[in-house]
Amino acid sequence: MTDRELVRRAQQGEQRAFDELIVRHQPIALSLAIRIVADRERALELTQEAVLHAYLSLRRLRKPDSFRAWLCGIVVNLCKSHLRRPRVETLSLELISGGRSFDSLPFTDSAPQPHEAAEARETHRLILAAVAQLSPANRDAVLLYYFEQLSVREVASLLQISLPAVKGRLHKSRRKLREQLHSDFIERYQRPTVAEQTRSKEMIPVTVLDIVVPDQKSEHRILVLTNESSRRLLAIWIGPYEADCIALKLQGKEVVRPMTFSFMAHLLEKAGTRIESVSVSALQNETFFATVQVHNAGETAAIDARPSDAIALALHTHSPIYVAAEVMDNAGQDIPDNMEIAAQGQGLSTVTGLDPEEKERRQQQREKWEKMTPEERSRENRKKLLAHLTESGSLRQSAAPTEE
Repeated sequence: MTDRELVRRAQQGEQRAFDELIVRHQPIALSLAIRIVADRERALELTQEAVLHAYLSLRRLRKPDSFRAWLCGIVVNLCKSHLRRPRVETLSLELISGGRSFDSLPFTDSAPQPHEAAEARETHRLILAAVAQLSPANRDAVLLYYFEQLSVREVASLLQISLPAVKGRLHKSRRKLREQLHSDFIERYQRPTVAEQTRSKEMIPVTVLDIVVPDQKSEHRILVLTNESSRRLLAIWIGPYEADCIALKLQGKEVVRPMTFSFMAHLLEKAGTRIESVSVSALQNETFFATVQVHNAGETAAIDARPSDAIALALHTHSPIYVAAEVMDNAGQDIPDNMEIAAQGQGLSTVTGLDPEEKERRQQQREKWEKMTPEERSRENRKKLLAHLTESGSLRQSAAPTEE
């Protein structure tokens, strides 16, 4: 029996006919929902909701032969509505574009590895804003083809138009988007970089105190910088690869083949480029930014970088490391008066042997982290950092002054 015949019977109230339609076409509808929302359980719920919508609206279906496309269209609309609903985000993409601020995460949580996602998020926002300015027909074609990754044939089936019509809408949309986005991207990429904005800041010389693994199960590390004269620390969450490279260099260990930062250092040397200094130059939205000052052929340039990359390269090129005074003022931590630096630049310190009460306290802290105020988070994290550095041997209690 054809879809047309089943639809006609279902519209006349025959339940078995509608059941047969759903048996035929629900699998492809479910597959489409999974592709859009990337969650099988959620896709199953949305598909079931679409079946209910189809049952209630079946009498309004004007083209009985297009039941499958009509059902899939309902699924797409429900999935789009689901994706537009506000959702709680435990981590913002804006916070993983570089070194993480020490107070931005609970101490024992795993921080995501830094990368260029913040810039990608901004690009995504600009493109979506431009897509929203398209006509409804062109906007639907663009969203289905580019954002939901459907084929031209699938888009044509869902929109109930021909293949040439889909291609025409996509062509017109690309031209329109190119015109709309050109000025936005020109303005965006001509803005001063972080390096250009921070060249004149007062810089504080620092050294690498330690790389700390706060939890045996954590893949991420804490880079700890220190300025002995001012007795201050700066802690930054970084990824495991960069941390391990820094730790190997601090420990003076060499590998058989040069690793990335060693290769970069040799490449710069052969190219006649000298790194004059690196600096943690800015802290924006709980993300640290670094600047690398390079000299080549009589000219000096400032290049933006992640703190982990910049500091790893500085260690391989024996270049000085600095922190902007404003960054240290905002994110630095004082070394208590009763403590002193015991071992500096010793490499990777894995903190072990915590007593059961401390482990239990950390678990409780993780559970209530979202309920704490920023001030409470900062105090708790900084207390734990000092405890870890003491445990690893980087800090120690100062000897009490003798009375004369």
